[in-house]
Amino acid sequence: MVIDIQEKTISNIDILFEIKLSDAESCNQIYSNLLLETDFDSNERSAVTIKKQDSTLILKINAKDSVSARATVNSYLKWIDLSFQLMTYIKKKS
Repeated sequence: MVIDIQEKTISNIDILFEIKLSDAESCNQIYSNLLLETDFDSNERSAVTIKKQDSTLILKINAKDSVSARATVNSYLKWIDLSFQLMTYIKKKS
């Protein structure tokens, strides 16, 4: 039995995240942090557009395949979490 994996592959994936944060200041800081990653991360298999609206981050991810979609989502969610943890730590130390 031979299965052609390419027939089962998901391609051209569009993902939209809207992440509501507690305040506009936090949103601005995380937005700035993510922009650094977006400008630095040059990837042929996925592209990310980041916007902000009031205290909401808007991430649009376009990936050529499911593997790059998963990797991109995981990376950006980790960067958001890390930014939030650092901001929380700095506020506690102030």
